[in-house]
Parts: sequence; C-alpha cells; structure tokens
Amino acid sequence: MSLGLLDLAVLGAYALAILAVGLWFGRGERSTHDYFLGGKQQNWLVVGMSIIATEVSALTFIGVPAVSFKEDWNYLQMYAGSFIGRVLIVFLLLPAFYGSAVTTVYEYLGRRFGPWTRTTASLMFFASRIVGSGIRLLAASLAIAVVFDWPLTWVVIGAASIAVAYTTFGGIKAIIWTDALQALVFLAGGLAVIVFLFVVTPGTWQENLSSSWNAGKLHTFTWKLSPNNEKTFWVLLIHATLFNMAALGTDQDLTQRMLTCPDLRHGQRSLMFNAFAGFPIVCLFLLIGTLMFTYYDANAASRIPPSVLERNDRIFPHFIAQVLPSGYGLKGLLVAGVFAAAMSSLDSALGALSSTAVTDFYRPWLRRRGGGGMGISERHFLGAARVFVLLFGALLVAVALAFAHYDDLLWEAFRWVGLIFGGMLGIFLVAVTTKDRGDDRFNTLAMLSSVAVLVAIKLLQERWDAAYIAWPWWVVIGTGWTYIIAICRRTVRASPTRK
Repeated sequence: MSLGLLDLAVLGAYALAILAVGLWFGRGERSTHDYFLGGKQQNWLVVGMSIIATEVSALTFIGVPAVSFKEDWNYLQMYAGSFIGRVLIVFLLLPAFYGSAVTTVYEYLGRRFGPWTRTTASLMFFASRIVGSGIRLLAASLAIAVVFDWPLTWVVIGAASIAVAYTTFGGIKAIIWTDALQALVFLAGGLAVIVFLFVVTPGTWQENLSSSWNAGKLHTFTWKLSPNNEKTFWVLLIHATLFNMAALGTDQDLTQRMLTCPDLRHGQRSLMFNAFAGFPIVCLFLLIGTLMFTYYDANAASRIPPSVLERNDRIFPHFIAQVLPSGYGLKGLLVAGVFAAAMSSLDSALGALSSTAVTDFYRPWLRRRGGGGMGISERHFLGAARVFVLLFGALLVAVALAFAHYDDLLWEAFRWVGLIFGGMLGIFLVAVTTKDRGDDRFNTLAMLSSVAVLVAIKLLQERWDAAYIAWPWWVVIGTGWTYIIAICRRTVRASPTRK
C-alpha cells in the first residue's frame, strides 16, 4: 500500500503527539503510588476516555465492522448488558475498592478473605489478561500487516515495543493520557470513513441505508427462546451483564483506571460516562461495516477477494489499503487509528500486569522473607515495576504469535476469557454481598473448579461434539458455580474491611 505525503504527515503527527503526551504526563514518577495510581489525582473525564480506548481495542476497530459487513447488527444486543454491568460495578464493587484504599482489586480480596484468595484471583487475572491482550495485539498487527504487506511477526514485535517504551517510562499517567488521545484518533478515523463512504457510494444515503435494510444488514434483535442460540437477546443480555462486571470490575486492567480518581464519586462518574458513551461508539463501528457492504454492493468491480473474506480480521484492513485514496490524509488517519486501537489496549494491560505482579506478589514475597518493605526504597519497587513491564511485553508477543492461526478473533477473545472471568466475578460477588461467607482456601477451590468445569465443557464440545453449551453461558456458569460453592463456608477470620 502506498501512502501519500499528507498520509505520512498524519502518521508522523500522531506518533509525535503520543510521544509528547506520554513523556509530559508520565514525568515525575517517584513511587509505585504514582506509577500505579497516578497519585490518585486523575481527571474523571480523561479516565473515562482512557477506558473507552482500552475497551474498544483493535478487536472492535477491526472486528466489529467485519461482523456487520458479513452479518448484521446483532452485536449491538450486548450493549444493554454492558450498561447494566457498569451500573452494578458503580454501586457494588467500586465502593468496596475505594473503602479499602487498595492499589489492586486483588489486594481487596486479600483483606476480605486472605492470601490464598488474593493469589488465586491474581493468577487468574494474569491468565485472562495475557490471553486477551495477546489476541488484541494480534488483531491490530494483522491489520497493519495486511495494509502494508509486512511480515506479521515483525509487526507484532514492533507494536509491542512502542507500547512497552512509554509504559515503562510513565506508568498509569502516561497510559491514561495517551489512551485518551488515542480514543480521539480512532473515533475521528471511524467518523472520517463513514463520511467517505456516504460520499463515494452511488445513490443517496437514504437509498443506501434502505438497501442495507432490505438485505437484512440492519437486523439487530433476535427474540428466539433457545438457550443455546448465541444471538438471542436474553442470552446475550445475561452474558454481557456478567462479562462486563468481570471485565471492568474484577480485571485490574480496567479497574485500575477508576482507582486513579481522587475519590469514589469521581471514579463512579468516569465509569458512568463510559457506559453512556459506549452506545454511539458501538453504532459507529457497526455502521462502518454496513456502509462497506453498500459500497461493495454498488461497485461490482471492487469485490473483496475470497481469501480476504475467509478471515474477518482482514476485511476492514483490505478496505483501508485498497479503497481509501492516498495523498489526502484519510488513509494515514485510518492507519493511525489502527495503531491507536492497538496501543491503547496493550499499554494498559502492561501497566495492570505490572501493578499486580509488584503489589500482589513481589512486595508480599519480600515481606515473607523478613524484609516487610523495611529498608527497601520505593525506587526499588519502581524499578521492579518497570522490569515487569518489559517481561510482560515479551510474553504478550509470544501469545499473539501463538494465536496467529485463529480466525474470528473478536469472538475468540470472548470465549477464552469467558473460561476464567466467571470464577473471578463469583468470588468478588461473595466478598461484596456477604459479610461472613467465603473461606480463604476454600475460595481457591471454588474458583479453580469453575475453570476446570468450563474447560471440560469446551473440550467436550470441540473434540467429541457433546454437552453443547453456547459460549455466552460460560461466564454465567463460572460465576454461579463459584458463588454457590464459596458461600457454603464461613469466613474464618473477621474482615478488616468490614464494620
């Protein structure tokens, strides 16, 4: 793909802006409190924008237009559950986290139950976040590789290296502010593509939307009662509610942002802003896919090759490379949007993995060895945090390359993390909805057994075509299984976080 001078200028301006914002807002890191929580002085609106950037990721930027291009707007059904899940986090989980003044959400579990629960939940977070972020890194890298015809391996390594660089330097402040900027970049790119498609597609916009409607491309709701229909509204409503509670309430990657706000009220405000902003953003990317359909339907000479149609993650990148004009800045903006979607999800994962490694493992390990943090400076822990960013960056590259042969990465990410999210959410719900239920070691059994059950279901379905349970139910089963087992035992010791 060729880029014109103006396209290159847009890409260059994006790169310089990200570097400048990351360096400026990430300066002055003197402790892990600054590095992980930004001194708890971050603006709620900027935090809300950064959550949008992380949540959208390359999977949404690349995958959602492909879904509406090939199918319809069924994906939008998940928004209702997404909204409900955020409201429940605002009133159930955030008050507990702020009341305990924790750095990571797993630190809260340690205070409520004990070290076994804290360690198990942290390890489950590692597993879900490493797989999920690895798939997100792969989705963005595939897009760049398709657009520029570059080797996938080197694109993955290059994209990860950029995110590792500014995350290592500036911590959560650099992450929040660069992500807010990157959210604006890929949203501007999405809007620009929509305007372009309205202009270049033959016919009026009313005629084009009418043809999409007649072709069934705007179909959204499926009201069937079958519990194993993965596109039924009530199935996706239940799934999305619990999935989003887990993703934004028990996953340090996204919860860490809310904890950087000065107080509970501002943290709640950041998430509610995100909840309302989510609807138009999802519609934006679904509309791109629909308009792509009308464009190709009206331009028979511009058909997408079958080899591209076989992989959802290649459809939108192919459109960017082959249809968007060079030399007007539009193609450069869209490529910058792909980079922005990649960086905004990758940097936050690195920050969250590092904060969990230091707060929930490294610091307690030194304490058990007799150090207790005494005599060990914050500079030491700050250095350790940066080392962990480097290590996790290398691990995410390995995971991304391991998933390179998978198709339909958007739904694949939901399936894999759905195996783990239920166990995590179940134990957090026990913590905030009961006062004396949940035994430390028994909680570990409850969480790990839920994962084992779901893995068994997945293997039975894939290898022996038996015991079919639609993937949206996996997080529901895991949550219910963990909660029911955990409440069977009383909390052995009184929780210092309860009054």
